Amino acid sequence: MKRLLLIIVILHVFVINSFATHNRAGEITYKQISGLTFEFTITTYTKASSVEADRNELPIFWGDGTTSTLPRTTEQFLSNDIKLNRYTGTHTYSGPFTYVVYMVDPNRIESILNISNSVNVPFYIEDTLKILDPLIYGFNNSPILLNPPIDFGNVNEIFVHNPNAYDPDGDSLSYSFVVPKQGVGMNVPGYVSPDKISPGPDNVITLNQYTGELRWETPKRQGVYNVAILITEYRNGQAIGTVVRDLQIIVQAAVNKPPQISGPEQICVVAGDTIKQLYTATDPNFQQLVKLSSNGAPYEVANSKAVFITSQPSNPNQAQFYWATNCSHLRNTDYQMVVKAEDNAEVPLVDLKTVIVKVLAPAPQSVLGEYFPADNQVKITWERNYSCADNDKFIGFSIWRKIGCGFVVDTCQNNLNLLGYTKIGETSNSEWLDVDIRRGVNYSYFVVAEFASKSQIGMLYNKFQGLPSTEVCVELPKNIPFFYHVDVKATEAANGQIYIEWSKPQALALDTILNPGPYQVKLFRAIDNSTNFQSIFETTAQQYSALWDTTFTDKLLNTVAHFYSYKIEFYVNGNQLLGESLTASSVYLSVIPSNQKLELNWTSSVPWENELYHIYKEDVLGDFILIDSTNTTTYLDKNLSNDSIYCYIIKSIGSYHIDGLKSPLLNYSQLVCAQPKDTTPPCPPILEVDNYCSNQAYSKEEVVNHLKWNFPRNCTDSNAVKYLIYYKEDFSGDYQLIDSVIGGNVKSFMHYLDVSLRGCYQVKAVDEVDNISQASNEICVSDCPIYELPNTFTPNGDGVNDLYTPILPYSGVNRINIHIFNKMGNLVFETTSPDILWNGTDFKNGKELPTGVYYYVCEVYFQTLEGESKLEKPLSGYIHLIR
Repeated sequence: MKRLLLIIVILHVFVINSFATHNRAGEITYKQISGLTFEFTITTYTKASSVEADRNELPIFWGDGTTSTLPRTTEQFLSNDIKLNRYTGTHTYSGPFTYVVYMVDPNRIESILNISNSVNVPFYIEDTLKILDPLIYGFNNSPILLNPPIDFGNVNEIFVHNPNAYDPDGDSLSYSFVVPKQGVGMNVPGYVSPDKISPGPDNVITLNQYTGELRWETPKRQGVYNVAILITEYRNGQAIGTVVRDLQIIVQAAVNKPPQISGPEQICVVAGDTIKQLYTATDPNFQQLVKLSSNGAPYEVANSKAVFITSQPSNPNQAQFYWATNCSHLRNTDYQMVVKAEDNAEVPLVDLKTVIVKVLAPAPQSVLGEYFPADNQVKITWERNYSCADNDKFIGFSIWRKIGCGFVVDTCQNNLNLLGYTKIGETSNSEWLDVDIRRGVNYSYFVVAEFASKSQIGMLYNKFQGLPSTEVCVELPKNIPFFYHVDVKATEAANGQIYIEWSKPQALALDTILNPGPYQVKLFRAIDNSTNFQSIFETTAQQYSALWDTTFTDKLLNTVAHFYSYKIEFYVNGNQLLGESLTASSVYLSVIPSNQKLELNWTSSVPWENELYHIYKEDVLGDFILIDSTNTTTYLDKNLSNDSIYCYIIKSIGSYHIDGLKSPLLNYSQLVCAQPKDTTPPCPPILEVDNYCSNQAYSKEEVVNHLKWNFPRNCTDSNAVKYLIYYKEDFSGDYQLIDSVIGGNVKSFMHYLDVSLRGCYQVKAVDEVDNISQASNEICVSDCPIYELPNTFTPNGDGVNDLYTPILPYSGVNRINIHIFNKMGNLVFETTSPDILWNGTDFKNGKELPTGVYYYVCEVYFQTLEGESKLEKPLSGYIHLIR
């Protein structure tokens, strides 16, 4: 047996010495200095006692192929073996583009409970910077994270953290969990969510996507955890950048309970008013004292900053949030602040309350509406001098309208869209002429001040609105017919029937001297959403006294597959069109079957207000029985049999709420029958992928990825009988179905590969009636390439070690470029095959080379999910050829 001395060469970008273990948490932020120049700050929180791993400078990768080293500009020692570091530097880009800026530093601290072997995992944070044309879109700064990325909790107590991100540009922010990374496109191996450590129904971690509040109810095991939060900026609905916060949570097992804060979570104020809001904190440990503090966007504004008026620690303790607002505080997003209560324990526990502050622009004043019957127009006017017109974001006014009156707008809910209003115009003046109106209708109007940020060339972005004015109601004369009924009388495919009824114009509203007879009513019909109305009926009266309420039954319709809409044109003086009614349609019911359930949905477009709907279901005797009532347009009938057919009719109940018009108005839908069936797919599985890179329990002798999955704890549809396994080799590829696993309780799969572990996976669940779930979370894994070369071989023909090859197995190496030289420096062998297979001969003439020492230089190319990459420094060393 031959004993060989081996040189083990491990690719240094993947294996990093474990002594450099000090990183706890951090993030990267940036601000735009000028057009293409940005200042970046890397913020890290490290283990203060790891002196040998302390960094006076850190590398940063700008995302454009260049790197720099940033010097440390801030160094602060905190309690609990924590140190704060900031590294700052500037970079100028070549042009607008999307850049991924990142920092990687070895390593994380040891014993992070939810990261396997954390002591050997690099610490990696990144931002996505989307440089926009500043002339069009303005500058783009990252959000500022006002709370540190390290926090403390206690076993069996609710833990709350909020980054409290403030965007200086007023961009909208959203928050989501992501898996922490150890490199570009490389997730931390063996990561699990903190609530998977000692899991249970009372161990759930959530993240509010709007406020960024992380809530963990409740930690079960003492120790250190890390999570990553992706913060995404949006401008005009477009994502323009991201920041990743790598957060460390230190959970202790102290005999202590956190304080509790009481006070509102939302404050609404009109610019110019002053907020004076009290917050109270109480600690259940009566011997402890509580300190109150607050930070957030209201304290960061340029002028008239908010203040948080506090007193000395006490229990209970009280503080006042004071803010004298003005028009300069107007912005398109709400202000967010966090109130913090902290006890005085050795390792303090805290309670956080996230507070949203809405600063609204004042409502336009003295709004009036006037109807001009001769022109059939409404004129809306308001006070010319607007109190916030000097704000540089003010761009004018918008006018909103809705049919019907009597609506009140709340200060904290000023979205007129949600109340059914439509914006009908914008102006920089103080009046608006509404010419698109219909006789006989009551119109409600609001006027709202409009604001937006402006780029250097006047492009508008981040638009927002102020508080709506008081409502103006304009009642137009009821001098046209009004629909009362569009009522389905027969549900058939060819002989369906709809009963239509309408009123004649009100006597007091119709001036018969200005509008003499003869009078004519024309009825028109359209199918579904078509605007192609066809005349189907007309009636004429010489005198107003002969113009009675009229009815018509529309026949030979397909009321099974269609709904029908109707309108009326009213003519005076023979052929002079005075006006037309609003459109009224039949109630159209549709039914969506699912497992032991039927979902009923119905639609109708009518000029009156439907306030209630009755749901009728056919019983075994053929009678339709009222089973429920609702003021919505959907209903779920549950606990049904999948072997039975059920039939339904909807009755709408409504009114114009106008004196002199018929009320209530009752109209029926068509009859619909349906049979329940299981159309609900299983829940998407939650996938995990392990291999020998992430789990040392697996052997390197086999190139295999171990897939495991389960269903979320809150999943109610996990009745899977089969799982579909999807795979793609890299990010740019498309998923292909590679296999399936039969049996709902078999939730694992082993994917054997030839050379490389890299690839991405998703799993779908299939139930017994072939409903397929949405894809699971995507898991992408990379190789941990190790290419080991021996320093000797014996090509003597004995069948043992006759070829020079790498130590097997190797993984993740795509190709090599090795050159072997003799002691004279002459090239004797070269190949690109990772297997090498050199037999000790000169590749130029095939002659055997003598025993001796040879020198090699080997470039190694490995495959990543993004494509092929080259080892930065070639491998080199000596080979002893022994015959």
